[in-house]
Amino acid sequence: MAEQDKTVDLDGLEELLKDKAQELVAALEAGKLPLAIELINQLQTARHEVFYNEVGHLTRGLHEAIKSFSSDVGGQLDEQAGKEAMSDASDRLSYVIELTEDTAHKTMDRVDQSLTLVDRLDDQSSRFRDLLMLVGQLEGEFKALDGVYDRTCSLKDESENTIGELRTALTEILVSQGFQDITGQLIRRVITLLTQVESQLVKLMDMASKVERLSGVDITASFGKSDAAEVGDTTSKRDEKKNQEVKAEGPQVPKGDNVACDQDDVDELLSSLGF
Repeated sequence: MAEQDKTVDLDGLEELLKDKAQELVAALEAGKLPLAIELINQLQTARHEVFYNEVGHLTRGLHEAIKSFSSDVGGQLDEQAGKEAMSDASDRLSYVIELTEDTAHKTMDRVDQSLTLVDRLDDQSSRFRDLLMLVGQLEGEFKALDGVYDRTCSLKDESENTIGELRTALTEILVSQGFQDITGQLIRRVITLLTQVESQLVKLMDMASKVERLSGVDITASFGKSDAAEVGDTTSKRDEKKNQEVKAEGPQVPKGDNVACDQDDVDELLSSLGF
């Protein structure tokens, strides 16, 4: 029975199956049916325990990663924008998207204004061309103007080339800023994916713990009796909290579909399950 109390991980499951299979064959050959049934139960329990532990560790890892990311983003926002810390990573990422979109729109407005100025420079260059023609006519009458027309034309050509390059650069900035909307949509999809994955994993862990209690499987083999006792308390506390909210509060503004369970509730549930 000592072996049964050991926590089996994914790597050790294959070795355990081989050992138990040999013992099972030997028990059947010896006609020890009670021992064979016990071995089958041990294999089933080990398989369930490995799945339960792996999902639990995966959920905890994802949850901690989201919390860490949320904390990092929140700290940067506090320093840069002087805003209060937001409740979770999705809110903070949404705020980042709003900031970048606002900056992109301001940049695009400035670029539009700059392009208007470039158009005015083009118009001024056209009028300057007319003055150059007049200088060319006067060059033959006044020797002091010799070479002025050619030098001015050369300068004018350089100016027009510079204006053309400036227009091209500003247009490229305008086009690149236009991709901000696509970037924001992709980030929002990532937010939705992460929060949905975490929410579903937490629900899976909660359901697994209930199934274990109903089926009589000893979950204390993995994380101790004191933690196992907290599982039922945690679930009942959450249910009681929900009932109190329904009784004490009026209609609530629904949160977005991409918002997962409250981070404190997730922490409480995972801790009660030993992860």
